[in-house]
Amino acid sequence: MARKRKVESSAAIVDESDRVLYSVFRNSANELSQLYSQAISHNKLSFEAGQRHALEKLSNWMAVKQEGGIMVTTDDISAYLQNELNNISIASYDSHGGRNEVNSSSTTPPTQSQDKNKNLCSSLDSEMDTTPDGSAH
Repeated sequence: MARKRKVESSAAIVDESDRVLYSVFRNSANELSQLYSQAISHNKLSFEAGQRHALEKLSNWMAVKQEGGIMVTTDDISAYLQNELNNISIASYDSHGGRNEVNSSSTTPPTQSQDKNKNLCSSLDSEMDTTPDGSAH
């Protein structure tokens, strides 16, 4: 009978170690899930901060132009945005120490790009012609 008790006590030890292992695994999985959720939240906040920064930069540029007596047109805005995008591409190229990892098939021919700029200008025109509640000026 002493032998039977040893088997029962060793089974209790195995069960206890399994419970501890499961508990550690469960806690680790929960922590990893929480870390992932925080990363997603921070990614969203970073995106929104970048968006806000870009709009503030555009607004400041427009204010400087208007203070200088220059009327800013949608073509000016489009050219400014395109210039900023080109500067970002150049900075990315320089920071990577060489060629930028951009797929050449993703670039558009100049005519399509010009059409997109015209569409952007016309949509900006229409947005500028409406008030925040959606009615026309």
